Amino acid sequence: MARVHFIDGDKGGVGKTFCCRTLIQYFLDRGIDFTPIESDRYNPDVATRYADLEFEFAIFSDDERQTRADEIIEFAKLKPVIISLPSQVGKPLNLWLDDAIDSAAKHKIQFVRWFVSSGAYESLELLHLALKEHGANMPFVLVRNYGVGEEWDITQIDGLTELMAKLKVREIDFPKLPLQERNLLDRNNLTLGAVRTSDTFKSLSVSRDRVEKFLKKVYKSLESTGLVP
Repeated sequence: MARVHFIDGDKGGVGKTFCCRTLIQYFLDRGIDFTPIESDRYNPDVATRYADLEFEFAIFSDDERQTRADEIIEFAKLKPVIISLPSQVGKPLNLWLDDAIDSAAKHKIQFVRWFVSSGAYESLELLHLALKEHGANMPFVLVRNYGVGEEWDITQIDGLTELMAKLKVREIDFPKLPLQERNLLDRNNLTLGAVRTSDTFKSLSVSRDRVEKFLKKVYKSLESTGLVP
């Protein structure tokens, strides 16, 4: 079954961009062909960082006339798709999904929503709303991003624990990459994979090993879901 991987969260500051870059790196390291799609018109960080990849673009807008996303289905007919979502697109995304779910099913395409969260109340409430909207139509993965939050209590949202159990929502830990390595990557506009060959990390064996250790942990978490090749 082909899959469309939405890197979701619908809230700024939860780490969607970094999580998306890491999933892309997983596909690259595993030699899996895929189509990357950028949907942040104003700050396309993922497409900028992976400039050597051929990105497609999609738009989800509160103005229904401006939403341009139908080609996602066409891309997914050929190979897996990874989509970087901006913040606050929950409403237009859900409206598009209302129409696209049936089309995807006809072509044996599965949508997967990787819901990146900081553990804050608002972040978990957005997950609750998304699950009530489409939790029965596609697998959800709660990505506990320890890079932006270290306290997790889903019981603070009434009914969330029960709903996650009913819908069999998967949960994974996304470990924290030390700030020193994050800063080196951002300052030099490097991908996670570029750490292996970059002159910036050439004389920084410990930093390079930290990144490789981080990737090893994340890849294990991703594979535990059964939703990546």
